Amino acid sequence: MSEDTRKTISSCISHNKKLIEISKLVGYDPRAISKEVKRNRKPVDYIDQTESKYPKLNRWPYVCTNCKNRYRDCPFVKFIYDSKIAQRNADANLITSRKGIDLDADEFHTLDAIIKKG
Repeated sequence: MSEDTRKTISSCISHNKKLIEISKLVGYDPRAISKEVKRNRKPVDYIDQTESKYPKLNRWPYVCTNCKNRYRDCPFVKFIYDSKIAQRNADANLITSRKGIDLDADEFHTLDAIIKKG
């Protein structure tokens, strides 16, 4: 997903749009959008918490953006979806997944033979 897509998702969540409406708007499968939001939601008050016992957070939109108790004293962990944080996580994931040893075929076979000999 691009940064613009993530911004659109964030905006639609704050405007209380349904998952199907968002998927038609951005052109992604609803399951992909749902997984994106759930994977990149961040706790507001309790940084070390990853789950909340609030039952409404187990369903779409998985965040407290439009909750009527958002500004009241809520005893549960609050979650938000921030498109900038989600984009940073995606970029970091791309970088770490592409790290590896830079070898050509000859160097690889040489190292492989050394390791096999012990």
